[in-house]
Amino acid sequence: MDEPSQGANLPTIMASDVDSPLLSPTHMQGMSALRRASDSALHQGLRPPTSVQQHRLTLPPMRLQLSIPARRSIHLVDTKSADVDAGSESTADSPVISTPSSSVSSPISGVVDLSAHVTTTSSYAVAHGGLSDIYMGQWTQGPGVGGISEDIPVAIKLLRVFPAKDQDGAHARKKLNREVYVWHRLKHPNVVELFGTSYHMAGRPAMIMKWYRHGSAAHYLSHEGVGANKLSLILDVSRGLEYLHTLPKPIVHADLKGNNVLITDEGHAALCDFGLSQVVEDLGRPAGLTLSSPSMGPLRWQAPELANEDETPRLSSDVWSFACTAFELLTAQHPYPHCKRDMQVMQSMQNHVKPSGNSLATIIVIHADIGALLDDCWSFDPLTRPNMTQVRERLEAMCQSH
Repeated sequence: MDEPSQGANLPTIMASDVDSPLLSPTHMQGMSALRRASDSALHQGLRPPTSVQQHRLTLPPMRLQLSIPARRSIHLVDTKSADVDAGSESTADSPVISTPSSSVSSPISGVVDLSAHVTTTSSYAVAHGGLSDIYMGQWTQGPGVGGISEDIPVAIKLLRVFPAKDQDGAHARKKLNREVYVWHRLKHPNVVELFGTSYHMAGRPAMIMKWYRHGSAAHYLSHEGVGANKLSLILDVSRGLEYLHTLPKPIVHADLKGNNVLITDEGHAALCDFGLSQVVEDLGRPAGLTLSSPSMGPLRWQAPELANEDETPRLSSDVWSFACTAFELLTAQHPYPHCKRDMQVMQSMQNHVKPSGNSLATIIVIHADIGALLDDCWSFDPLTRPNMTQVRERLEAMCQSH
């Protein structure tokens, strides 16, 4: 497969711009996105909160209320595209996937509504972020062979929004349906698996995901994974992002950072949350808890060209964010660690100061090649940044020689 050029007009279709859910997440609007909350729920390692203010929404163990018949099969596919998956080839004249339902109260075509099969096992949210509350639950799957049902631990990611009743809210929910539909169809070891959805939990949309007991990469590396191979985890991230970028309809992640990288039971990294933050803002004002610190918002991970609000995220801007995430995992520091405020970050970008600040020399001491790779990814000219296949190949060579 030919690699897409980083600077060209890429065949990347933003889900918010089309009526059919082609494989791409909703884009963020330039530097205005710095005011969006960074969803750091799993950064806390999925531990119970310690104060009353942290869990205003509490739920007893419950089965999600079902207002419509649930679909029991986990392999529901739109009959118009039954032989098409996220990575399949398609012709230029035909859509990759047919349009899912835009109804808020009905399952998304091709995505399972698990409301009748998922039960919360925590009476309070075990973690919080700027955009969601995470509950632990179990998904009763089956009965399977021998009539035996299987209980699978899951994370119930409850988006912190009030259902909007106006027309704009309905449009935003339609965009959310598209994002979920795209995510559900992605199959890669370095991409978080989305099992299904529920729109009937506390009146808010929820995504049912695999439970990652290690939490985010940042939490993992500062706790039980202190001795983990950081270079190997960064390679995992590059493989997941390369997968998104090299699909027939490439996906721009648009929100890559350490909190959106989870650690599997086997100790590998997997990407999650493709562009959900903009959709959540469109759904309605986040309710309940305080948003993430504005001094550590997504601006620190965003490419400088997105300061122009007419610019939308591209594959090349993901490459910049990848390098910021790699820096974060290597050093346990946020990008631009010398800046306390977003305004200082913006000034640094305008002065062509790279996200490592004065820390790149430290990285070069650890591994000279990865220091050079990050420097290339942080080119202020998007056209000169490597693509993710080139990044992955360089990282593989480093891991083999390290």
